[in-house]
Amino acid sequence: MKCGKNSAYLLFLLTATTTAPASENEWSSGTAYTLPKGRYEVGLFQPLRYGHTEKLEWSTHPILDFLIPNVTIKISQSQFCDWDVATRHSLVYPTPLLRKLRVKGFGSQTLADMDVGGIISGDPDIPQIPHMFSSRNEILMSRSFGNSTLVTGKAGFILAVKTGELDKRTTIDLPIIFPRLGVYYNGYGVNMGADILKKATKRIDFLIDTDIFFLPGLNEGNVAFEHKGLFVWNKSSRFQLALGYKLVFGKYPFGTQWHLLPLLDFQWGRKRNR
Repeated sequence: MKCGKNSAYLLFLLTATTTAPASENEWSSGTAYTLPKGRYEVGLFQPLRYGHTEKLEWSTHPILDFLIPNVTIKISQSQFCDWDVATRHSLVYPTPLLRKLRVKGFGSQTLADMDVGGIISGDPDIPQIPHMFSSRNEILMSRSFGNSTLVTGKAGFILAVKTGELDKRTTIDLPIIFPRLGVYYNGYGVNMGADILKKATKRIDFLIDTDIFFLPGLNEGNVAFEHKGLFVWNKSSRFQLALGYKLVFGKYPFGTQWHLLPLLDFQWGRKRNR
């Protein structure tokens, strides 16, 4: 499927993810650790995260909230066999954005015959996109090995509900986006993954991770694989820079494809004075 400027912008927002904990659980978004109480972090493409207590953290994408209202909470749990454990729970309402991206005539073969910017077909025989909600519930387990290596494993289950039928011709067949929206077509999905963070120096980390998404029954697009490699510079507790790549494999309605995408993000953090 061809796409316009809006899709490229949305794709970059969804691909730029980092994980790089420093001292006192700073920069720890992808781990089982919650932010210290009163600390907040936000990135150029990362969500706004806030440590509500020492064991409870909430986050949201403030820019995306206008079109995709979303909220996530992470709760620190008891240790299990020397692994630190947390659960993460998310709620997303994507309907406003999907309706915005739907443009009449997008299925045309030439740009002259379509409205620029739409990436979902607006053909009149396709029903309106219904109101939809999804809930992702995950468990995260992190453990340090020596003084320089942190390993995190995660697994989750995603459920989606909607007020009406969702036509499969409205899928956005793009890397990163397709598996995250696919759950609205079949109602459920499973994700799992692992991260390895290696500290090279006091301020420089290297991160590699792997994520797998299973969407049973979604045509041929029932599995997606994502791998990320990042160089992370922790300048201080207030600034972090991440640079790297993301390798994506997906099964889409039209077939399978591989993509290699660049990643760049800046994050800022600070602790509120109390």
